[in-house]
Amino acid sequence: MGDVKALLVGVCDYFVPGCASLPLCKNDLYELKNALIKGLNVKCENIKLCGKSGKVTVKDFILSFDDFISKTMIDDIFIFYFSGHGAKEFLVLSDDIIPLEKIIDLLERVESKKKIIILDSCHSGTLNINGIPQLNVNESVDQFTDHGYTILSSCGVEEESGFDMTRNMSLYTRFVCDALTSRFLIRKGKKSLNDINNAILHFAKIDNNSNNNKNQHPIFRSNIGGSIFFDVEDYRPYKANQVYEETDDYIIYEVNPTHHANVKRFSISILLRYQMTLEEIAKVSEEIIKKAIHYEVYKNDVSEKKFKGRLANIIWCYFGYDEDDMIDKNFICHSTWVDEEQNKNWWYQKNFHTRIVSGVHITLNENYAEVKNLKDNNLNSIDFIKIVRENTVKAISLAEEYIYLFREYLNGELKESEFINSVDSINEKISKCYFNQNNFPIAPNELYNWSRVNDKIVSTINDFTIFFSKKGLQKYSKDNREWLLKDSIARYTYELNELREEEKRMSLYFEDWIFETI
Repeated sequence: MGDVKALLVGVCDYFVPGCASLPLCKNDLYELKNALIKGLNVKCENIKLCGKSGKVTVKDFILSFDDFISKTMIDDIFIFYFSGHGAKEFLVLSDDIIPLEKIIDLLERVESKKKIIILDSCHSGTLNINGIPQLNVNESVDQFTDHGYTILSSCGVEEESGFDMTRNMSLYTRFVCDALTSRFLIRKGKKSLNDINNAILHFAKIDNNSNNNKNQHPIFRSNIGGSIFFDVEDYRPYKANQVYEETDDYIIYEVNPTHHANVKRFSISILLRYQMTLEEIAKVSEEIIKKAIHYEVYKNDVSEKKFKGRLANIIWCYFGYDEDDMIDKNFICHSTWVDEEQNKNWWYQKNFHTRIVSGVHITLNENYAEVKNLKDNNLNSIDFIKIVRENTVKAISLAEEYIYLFREYLNGELKESEFINSVDSINEKISKCYFNQNNFPIAPNELYNWSRVNDKIVSTINDFTIFFSKKGLQKYSKDNREWLLKDSIARYTYELNELREEEKRMSLYFEDWIFETI
């Protein structure tokens, strides 16, 4: 990944008839520069300010672009920002107007594949871009998410941009700066442009609700698949303790902490070395529980601080006979143990599938052999990738179409009823993809993680269909519908990035055929 390069233009002084001076636009330059450095870790030398004197002529503007064209590389993220007078078809510089078409022509000359345009000017919502991202089956997710334009505009086509006189800067630029510097947006060391824009919309909504005299509604459009991600800080995932123990009779394959509320719980996968009777499994279970009550395994720092030094309250032991069982989570049976503080009548309930063997509560998996047989007759890796990827590609393309329409609804271009009608047929197609995903064969072991990520993203895309439907209209308020869909879209963008990284990891092992055979 390259660097973030930013050209910031602010025009205060005007010689064009009818254009009053805008002294605060100079402040915008320095405020945004500081926000980019503080919020996105943009290097100071990668930010160029045009308009420090208050004046920006057409010549100054073109020269600034030419300077950046020579310094920007293909993997960089290029940000162009403008603060000043504007109209529906052009921006206004100190000595003349410059058509928006000319701005796009200049941007096309910038080599960077990802370009962000931020306009803080009146009527700036007129600027549009063509194309809804479509993922092709023979295209990697990395290619899909790696190029295009994103436009952030301060107001709608018929609106005017205002100023925040308490902070001596343009109002929309204040929203942008506050969003860029918000630490609440950081996830795993990254900020996404999608989350940044959601924060901008949130700040604008608060301001509009408190200002009855004049409202402005920010606009967001993009033809980049997913979202742009910025690395803002080092991310060091919590390193959980690993428990792996081999004995003559069994292997403790994995210990998964499932602590909940004030209860310390473990789910343990055990690989048995040979066929065992339930009596022998019960004996193994008791032996493992004596060790497991002392385990110190956690998913994060918060959980470790809360439970460290305490004995386990609940332990489940899941038993299988080979590594396929461990990966597929297909176990012959599992035992349940709880301490004296738990409700044993609840945890040791008896039913058709349970047995009490030597005092150990065991639940049988009646479907073990059937699932095992399905795995034995599973598709080979090439065919499995083909059917899963075709379905995921279709779901992702539908998701991008859905997101485009939702953004136009938020932009005020579609009424809610128009948006709902527009996505009705998309909902059906997404649900079909979700149904297909749930009926695919079990993944080969080497594709387990990749398959899991595909399952997750298709499931999240299916969540889109819930909120703006007939049932959703009855169940959720307007604000809740919008918030829930925004949250689902945010999860989708991060899961798309996860799928992108998983494909990169896979290519190291399957580079000879992973995309060529699809």
